[in-house]
Amino acid sequence: MPVALIKLISRMMTKKALKHLGFNFLLVLLSALFLLKCSDSSEAPLVQLKKDAHIALIGNNLCSRMMNYGHFETELHLRFPDSLLFVRNMCDGGNTPGFRPHSGRNHPWAFPGAEQFHAELANPSGSKGHLESEDEWLSRLKTDIILAFFGYNESFAGTEGLENYKAELDAFIKHTLKQKYNGHSTPQLVIISPIAFQDLSYMHDLPDGKMENRLLKIYSSAMREIAQKNNVPFLDVFSQTKKWYVL
Repeated sequence: MPVALIKLISRMMTKKALKHLGFNFLLVLLSALFLLKCSDSSEAPLVQLKKDAHIALIGNNLCSRMMNYGHFETELHLRFPDSLLFVRNMCDGGNTPGFRPHSGRNHPWAFPGAEQFHAELANPSGSKGHLESEDEWLSRLKTDIILAFFGYNESFAGTEGLENYKAELDAFIKHTLKQKYNGHSTPQLVIISPIAFQDLSYMHDLPDGKMENRLLKIYSSAMREIAQKNNVPFLDVFSQTKKWYVL
């Protein structure tokens, strides 16, 4: 994680706040994504943010819960008040890079060939509807930037499911980078890891997170590997949140 990013977050949030605010820190991380460089060198920013940029969030329940609040959009507009940013959240719990079911769609696949990664779900459901596909929605939104949140529910497949997930994520990235949702250029894509599992077993009848975090670390590392392989930015929020949860 960029040193400058850590310094910015440290200035914005106290240790006590980080411990109790749940996933809201993620909103600060993502906002900083548009501000800071990959390192303290002269490298280009992770994301080139232009005026009137259209930003789409896709993924599973981490970003789906962000629909309950307006923090992320607020942080962006505060930092870029003259940019007229357009932000849409398309996330839904249970989504994966290739499997994104909806009762209003004729099939649940996010891109051609995605069914090979979920053979157990590849039986025709018989659903019929008129809801646009993922690609059609992103085209309707004229998407310039995609923030992709995956890896948490996929981690429940354990180490035996890791290679399949890596192949699915790789296929998703390659498919996405071939599209021109805004009509003229390929989207800027950022892959975002899952957050850590917070140990609340002292308060509630919940797991302590040791096994979950072991798998989340493995899956987050795999996401970094696939993102680097495809030369797309990767934001590791697992490592940092795991540190914050033990403050």
